[in-house]
Amino acid sequence: MSINLVIQEKRKELGLTQEQVAKHLNVSIPAVSKWESGSSSPDISLLPPLARLLKVDLNTLLCFQEDMSNQEIECFCREVASVVQSKGIADGFEAAEQKIREYPHNETLLHCLTVQLDSLLAMSELSADEMRRYDDLIVKWYSNLAGSSNSSIRNSAEYMLVNKWIRKGDYEKAQEILNQMPDREDYVSSMADKRMLQINMDLRRGRTEEAMKGLQNALLMAVNKVQMLLYKMIDAELAAGSIHNAEKIADKAGQMASFFDLSEYGSYVAPLHIAVTKKDVGECIRLLRKLLAAMITPWEMSSSLLYDRIAKNPDMKQMLPAVLTELEKESAYDFLHNSDEFKELIAEYRSL
Repeated sequence: MSINLVIQEKRKELGLTQEQVAKHLNVSIPAVSKWESGSSSPDISLLPPLARLLKVDLNTLLCFQEDMSNQEIECFCREVASVVQSKGIADGFEAAEQKIREYPHNETLLHCLTVQLDSLLAMSELSADEMRRYDDLIVKWYSNLAGSSNSSIRNSAEYMLVNKWIRKGDYEKAQEILNQMPDREDYVSSMADKRMLQINMDLRRGRTEEAMKGLQNALLMAVNKVQMLLYKMIDAELAAGSIHNAEKIADKAGQMASFFDLSEYGSYVAPLHIAVTKKDVGECIRLLRKLLAAMITPWEMSSSLLYDRIAKNPDMKQMLPAVLTELEKESAYDFLHNSDEFKELIAEYRSL
């Protein structure tokens, strides 16, 4: 807000007229009118008594703000990049430090400058000894930001700080921060991914088996998530009446089981869902035979290079009674209940 608007708004809030302001300051009414229109400004000697009359401090009257706007921050960061390019990294850090001293509580400014200068420092041609002072300053700034109440800034700072300690070989400090970070992955508000940071540190420390376990667990979770997303996409296409699209997605979901060494059971879930939607009795019976057979066939995770470190060989046969009950009770399968072949199939697997 500009000074003319501050004068106008504060005067009106206090119920003062331009005449009263003019009389108090011993100036003309047109002078006050010009201040409020922005065509002129009060003389510097009038600022203290004007601030007291309007019951504001000079910072408010003169529109000095402790925080820069996001637009101002972006503009300044571009200026710093230009300074580094034309004068060198030292001048860039000097400009940044001066601005940070001006706005010591602006975490957005500090975060923007820290990330930017960290990147510019990594691309500089400074020797390791020359970089150390600046790198220590970057670590200090990231450490300050790691205590931010803004989760996006805090998570980003923690992520960068962990990477810093890993590269420095200080794994205890990296692990200490990792242990404090949330397990959830929030890719919208931050870049932080605790699992991948842990894997990266294990690799740097030569703990390849631990890294492989982490990677295999991450892969299995990711593949399962993708499979579930594909199933939901099929549901959405069927709800929209796009059976053709649903069939194409179901084919991809089925291929995932083979490509990623998953249980064969996963190959038949999506096609069966579509066959049920179409009420195709023959196709449903065919797919159910394959699906139920896959459920009683052990999934040998240990034989896969993708999961051999985390092999648990889950017993899917434990799910069989619940699946059979669903087939018998759910209304979606009513059209199958008069089929002798369906009844024989259920009886066959009930007897196991």
